[in-house]
Amino acid sequence: MVSRDSRRTSITVDPVALLKREHGMILDRLAMVETAMSPRSVRSGGVKGTNRDTLRELLQFFTGPVDVHFKREEVLVGDLRRILGRTQDGQEQFQSFLDEHQALKADATAVMRQLEGRRADGQDAAASKTFGRLRTLTVELHALIRRYRGHIACEERLLFALAEMRLTAVQRRRISRRMLQV
Repeated sequence: MVSRDSRRTSITVDPVALLKREHGMILDRLAMVETAMSPRSVRSGGVKGTNRDTLRELLQFFTGPVDVHFKREEVLVGDLRRILGRTQDGQEQFQSFLDEHQALKADATAVMRQLEGRRADGQDAAASKTFGRLRTLTVELHALIRRYRGHIACEERLLFALAEMRLTAVQRRRISRRMLQV
């Protein structure tokens, strides 16, 4: 017979606090990308050799592992939609957060291709100059960083504030359990 003390305990984490901590980790990763792009690390306005390897390693997070965070936010959005019974306009606002996740991942993938010296169609990036002037890799990285920061700020200001105001303790526990299964 198993004693009560040895039963598996249930871990409850505030879902909004979990997502905010993950946002902090994402922002830290973005700061590391900026550091790798700093003037001391980059010469003549372009990303060079070792920096490309470092940036590639840092950006791999944004093309894969960040999906766990995005899936956890999908859990929150799905439950908020259901709990609040939003109108079509409200549903579209929630959907815009999820659509932005896909756009951010696509942007990160495009930057990774540039770091690897490939275009989206698989051709060598050197050949792409004939198709017009492309923005530099540095500009693309800065745009990705700005977009991520703006997205995070918007989620925290709107989505998380709504969740903190409207979710009951029971709803938070249920959402937390589902998030931790992702």
